[in-house]
Amino acid sequence: MADRSILLQGGLVLTHSSSPDDHVIPLHDTDVLIVGNVISQIAKGIKAPSKDTETIDCRGKIVSPGFIDTHHHLWQTQLKGRHADEGLVAYMVSGNMVSYAYTSSDVYWGQLAGCLEAINCGTTLVLDHAHVVYTPEHANAAIAATADSGIRSIFAYSVALRMTEWSETGCVPSGELLPEWALSQLGRLVEQYNRNPQDHDATVEIGLGFDLWFLPKDMILGLLKELGSKGLRVVTTHVSRNALQGFHSVIQLLSSYDLLQPPYPPPGTYTGGGARLPFLLLSHCNGVEEEDLSVVASKGAPISSTPDTEAQMGMGWPVGQHRIFRKGEAKSTNVSLGADCHSNNPSSIVLQARALLQLARLEKNNRIIADGRFPREKVLGSSEAAYNLMTIRGARCLGLENEVGSIALGKKADIVVFDAEHSVGMLAAADHDPVTAIVRFSEAADIDTVIVNGTVRKRDGKIVDVGVSMPLDAERKTIMAWSDIAGEVRKSRKEIQARIDGLNLARGKDVMLSMFHVDESKLVDAS
Repeated sequence: MADRSILLQGGLVLTHSSSPDDHVIPLHDTDVLIVGNVISQIAKGIKAPSKDTETIDCRGKIVSPGFIDTHHHLWQTQLKGRHADEGLVAYMVSGNMVSYAYTSSDVYWGQLAGCLEAINCGTTLVLDHAHVVYTPEHANAAIAATADSGIRSIFAYSVALRMTEWSETGCVPSGELLPEWALSQLGRLVEQYNRNPQDHDATVEIGLGFDLWFLPKDMILGLLKELGSKGLRVVTTHVSRNALQGFHSVIQLLSSYDLLQPPYPPPGTYTGGGARLPFLLLSHCNGVEEEDLSVVASKGAPISSTPDTEAQMGMGWPVGQHRIFRKGEAKSTNVSLGADCHSNNPSSIVLQARALLQLARLEKNNRIIADGRFPREKVLGSSEAAYNLMTIRGARCLGLENEVGSIALGKKADIVVFDAEHSVGMLAAADHDPVTAIVRFSEAADIDTVIVNGTVRKRDGKIVDVGVSMPLDAERKTIMAWSDIAGEVRKSRKEIQARIDGLNLARGKDVMLSMFHVDESKLVDAS
């Protein structure tokens, strides 16, 4: 890999200053040389180091660091479209519990397509809250698909909300929340994938998705300490405060356990026992009281905001708009962006940044108008602040700002190239301000090239062919075009739907509400 090189020639390269405000500095007519998986030069007039160097003409194009998605459920591809008019209660059954209808093969194709959709939208690093682990085979399939896609991933292993039986007549939940086979497999995976983080070809890190904070403190801390000693670095958890998910303060609980801490990077070398506890990334945090948000900020713990699903599914104003766009808060609160459910909305982190920025402005303007006043000239936030959520701040929330998140010497080559010259939507905007052009006017179709870890994963506006390892026991991978992968996903979707048709979804909803101890008198339709 060290001998392979790519030269991005003559583009408008977006770099970041070293100042605390992460100011974006555009470099016109600039080249970027990638050697192996690392950015080795940024300058004008770079000469190709060898005749085998791949040269990509970036004149008229914007060269950006890859986008970072800190909360996503990548397995859900076959469920796309069914949540468009659903709230969170319905989604919990139709988009979460129906993992019951997935075989390990279904997981592979759903995960692979989910990863490729993210790459197509410019995502190069994703924290995948993978709550699809029904069996060891389901986990193996999801990890294999992630690796095959080439995306950089923190695969947060998470046991599904499992049913032992679900049919037209009944639904029986499993009594095993943390089955022994899962704990055993997770430990092995952490050691296998996280022991050597400096492996140049490694793009997958194992994390943990965990929401079982009602379990005994000693059990939780014992588990995290053991996994931390094996190399587990990141734990992600859903946090919201409302009538469905409860009004108790999970933040105070996590703080009392000393689990809220700043993100930290992978170790240079693995040293085994005595490793620190993993850090927590909190997803959503809608409805969380200001006092608790201040605790999170003071501890430096990271948050992922997913404005599309949060706005639709009744979770409340995205926490990012409360914190990241207010003066003085950007330096004290680690907020990033996630796509959450691409079964409900597109994978594009650009669209999430755009939504968060506009929701922040709406909430602020509404408060001014409600007070009998009117906004003067300036509005809340900026396109640059939103862009930084997609890039360097996202990396910072994962403890990886020294690896990715900006275009800088020595960082991993995770890069997105926009064809601004031929874009319909970015026309004129790119000449005025390239950052605004991306945040406010770009589409996935404008992305010409995506490079992850020094490998081109999207070229000339199309996903490159993928080496597919399904079936998992195959001796060698089969190279497949996107159209063929899409065909497998369609076939899988039909088979999953046939199984879903045999499930009593109403009974499933009753079971879910009972498990979460929901007061149904508090549930109302918004229509």
